[in-house]
Amino acid sequence: MIKQIQISGFRGFGIPQIVPFAVPSAQKFGSGLTIITGGNNSGKTTIIESIRAFNGNESPSFSEGRRNANTESVVELVMESVSGDVSTIKSIPGNGSSTEKTDTIKPKTYILQSRRAVPFEFGKLSWDRDAYITQTQNLGSQRTSTLDHFDARIFQIEKRKSEFDLVLQKVFGEDFRWTVEQRDTGKYYIKYIKDGIAHSSEGVGDGIWSIFTICAALFDAPEESMVVIDEPELSIHPAMQKRLMKLLGEYAQTRQIVISTHSPYFVDWNAIINGAMLIRTVKEGVNTKCYHLSNDCRTLFKGILKDLNNPHTLGLVANEVFFLNDKVILVEGQEDVVIFNKIATDLGRSIDGDFFGWGVGGATKMRAFLKLFNDLGYKKVIAILDGDKKDTAEELGKEFSSCGYRFFVLPTDDIRDKEGRELAPKIGIATDKGRFKDEHKAYLTNLFDEISAAFCK
Repeated sequence: MIKQIQISGFRGFGIPQIVPFAVPSAQKFGSGLTIITGGNNSGKTTIIESIRAFNGNESPSFSEGRRNANTESVVELVMESVSGDVSTIKSIPGNGSSTEKTDTIKPKTYILQSRRAVPFEFGKLSWDRDAYITQTQNLGSQRTSTLDHFDARIFQIEKRKSEFDLVLQKVFGEDFRWTVEQRDTGKYYIKYIKDGIAHSSEGVGDGIWSIFTICAALFDAPEESMVVIDEPELSIHPAMQKRLMKLLGEYAQTRQIVISTHSPYFVDWNAIINGAMLIRTVKEGVNTKCYHLSNDCRTLFKGILKDLNNPHTLGLVANEVFFLNDKVILVEGQEDVVIFNKIATDLGRSIDGDFFGWGVGGATKMRAFLKLFNDLGYKKVIAILDGDKKDTAEELGKEFSSCGYRFFVLPTDDIRDKEGRELAPKIGIATDKGRFKDEHKAYLTNLFDEISAAFCK
């Protein structure tokens, strides 16, 4: 299995970066899953292509446009296995696009590109999995819009159709059938049958094809092998994305599954707690940087995941933050998010930043989330705490002073008034209906100004 890959000189990787991969452990759900997030053009696909470069028998070539000037157009890729073996691909000095390769590791990684169109009609090839990888999944000179020679996979799958159908059913449900048919011309096509209605290959949506090809990558993957899927969510309905994520987590119990994604449905916290790797790629200036979640941070979140009083803390809305560029605002709870947005509207102001989910679930959890954002390379983070948490804010400010994060404390004990129940009543910066109090208008106006100023630095 692959421990990590180091990338230097390939596209935006002007500074060498190490990308670690999760290794499956004790057959825990998702333990072998690596989730790569990041904005467009931030380097996610380059990571996948770097893995792909080790698939072919020949050492790949890197065109001038794909070599980084900051490394004097020298590309160097270093792949290390869990056992410590190392393979390298490196530009030959003075030989332009040519490289030399050491083959200590021969991973034969199944790579599924983001463009997964399949021809409606095809001939008949029959390659086994290794042959398919070797013939079609080396690093080509350019990205293609279709899966090359996927018919070779189809006829291999057909030999184990009952096994493959069990995998498909986990995403599509049981009322989904397919067969390989042949036209009078001799060409083949796939016929899908759903709800009693038959569709030819030409009449099937892109989402169906996408799921079909993903399942094809998974179903015969040997244990301890690696499967890489670029943007598994493309053209797939959110309900099926959830089912597909569960399937990936199951396979990642015994295999290395690497996904690059823009979808919050593919950030699974149960998998992360079990050992899944969360990586964020960022374009800093002209260079790609790779950040990943530390084991210390993973440990902090084990308790948070078990908090039944705040199940939304690590929910879908919270996951959206991993697809934001920066400027994140952390608050204690969900009412803080609601009230601050209402106050901003009442003031006629806009908040220059995005609240994290529905709050962090209490001041005691703030440190874990600050650690999370620091691990993942976020530069502009603000935390707002209630007035009765001033000591907590000071402690966090000292701990995260080197990160440049900013901390603000409300002049009141809470965000809004609350009636005394078993606990003593608290005075808020807003009424119990969420209306800000006039005596705090200047503070709130200044607070929003400070947030904007902090994010402009």
